[in-house]
Amino acid sequence: MAALRYAGLDDTDSEDELPPGWEERTTKDGWVYYANHTEEKTQWEHPKTGKRKRVAGDLPYGWEQETDENGQVFFVDHINKRTTYLDPRLAFTVDDNPTKPTTRQRYDGSTTAMEILQGRDFTGKVVVVTGANSGIGFETAKSFALHGAHVILACRNMARASEAVSRILGEWQQGAATTVYCAAAPELEGLGGMYFNNCCRCMPSPEAQSEETARTLWVLSERLIQERLGSQSG
Repeated sequence: MAALRYAGLDDTDSEDELPPGWEERTTKDGWVYYANHTEEKTQWEHPKTGKRKRVAGDLPYGWEQETDENGQVFFVDHINKRTTYLDPRLAFTVDDNPTKPTTRQRYDGSTTAMEILQGRDFTGKVVVVTGANSGIGFETAKSFALHGAHVILACRNMARASEAVSRILGEWQQGAATTVYCAAAPELEGLGGMYFNNCCRCMPSPEAQSEETARTLWVLSERLIQERLGSQSG
């Protein structure tokens, strides 16, 4: 299915996987329909499950919906400067069933870490969080701890680490949402090497994929660490 391939989840035997020759699309109002390229027709019902679906929530940050000259909806990714006819929300749809709605997990820029972990039990799990005395690291540690995990706070300053353990309120819940989502989401288990922003997979910038920049950053990091260690031993 195109939406799953976009999210890096193309290897699936899910009942939602489309037969060959079919394509999943969305209307301007967010309703999902299916195009049969073999018979050149469209329908509202999924060809396997018979269910009707609609996309849930707003577009990811930086995305915009437009309509081309033929009236077909397309999407503009302003961050990566590209356009596509594939709705980025297709991997997170809601069945059109008013009595028993089945929602696939869907997170965005307004989601907090606590909301992502709602209903999850991490009893018996050990979580090591670096930089856990403040910011995103603190909120990540706090969220996992409140859901039963044994959390190890990896901090350089013991006084600040002790203070973090006793803190109740966090100021960066939403900031930690993507970190917690990537660490805990069942649909991402076994996947790696991808870039997520606001709990949605995004294409890294060209500069982030540059091997030359990566080598330069590595050399710079080694030099800064060596200078730091040298100043402490002197």
